[in-house]
Amino acid sequence: MNVLCRSQKIRDNEGEHGQALVEFVLILPFLFLILAALIYFGRLIYATIALDMASYDACRAAVESLRRDDGQIQGLTAGRETLNGFSLSAASARLTVVPQGKWDRGAWVRCRTGYTMKVNDIPMVQLFHPGGAVPLKATRWSRIETWRSWWER
Repeated sequence: MNVLCRSQKIRDNEGEHGQALVEFVLILPFLFLILAALIYFGRLIYATIALDMASYDACRAAVESLRRDDGQIQGLTAGRETLNGFSLSAASARLTVVPQGKWDRGAWVRCRTGYTMKVNDIPMVQLFHPGGAVPLKATRWSRIETWRSWWER
């Protein structure tokens, strides 16, 4: 009886040799696609957060300057330092700190940060971005407080 059961088991498993390998080979492209999407969207979110923080820091430093003439320079420096802190190249980023009208108390300041994220090294992303780069932008507005800025007149 015992011999009969073993031979029956062997006959039942004869057609399943390599089935797991075939299933793995069929699923493998989808796993690579999911991995590439995770890497792509992870980088995209990271760079977007970095640009938003750089714009915020640039505006904050610009509107809280102690001297009227230092606002723009302080804003640009703060934005570049934030980008460097996120390990993004500040040299390849476009950062602007521009007041709306004249640089004076109560004026609004617009800070824009632009960056081109390279995606050449991520597999299969070149199908969606033929140039291999994704342009990203962030804009932040802030107002020069009338009670915080103790500039000389």
